[in-house]
Amino acid sequence: MNTQANTAKEVTVEIVHGFVDGGTGGNPAGVVLDADDLSERDMQTVAARVGLSETAFVSRSETEGFKLDFFTPNRRIAHCGHATIAAFSHLDALGRIPKPDTSKETVDGPRRILVKDGAA
Repeated sequence: MNTQANTAKEVTVEIVHGFVDGGTGGNPAGVVLDADDLSERDMQTVAARVGLSETAFVSRSETEGFKLDFFTPNRRIAHCGHATIAAFSHLDALGRIPKPDTSKETVDGPRRILVKDGAA
């Protein structure tokens, strides 16, 4: 899904399911990679257009493996389990996690992330 933020930037949103069992089910979350240049307003606009319960925005972190920002269609939230799992499973599938465990920076602090057999 491609959408445009308020700054007229094109943003690619992947819809990834967290908590998939045997290749089926799971909870869908929007995942935006390389979100470093998006403002909070941009992220909120994208999340509203995506319309899922949560969208995770992944960017660089100076202290952790990645920085994640989470937005519902209406507001920023501090943390989201299924969007975290979706984002890190997607990053792993793309070969962007350099080792089995990494970490995320969020507005409520850092969290350790373990990726094993393609699952976060």
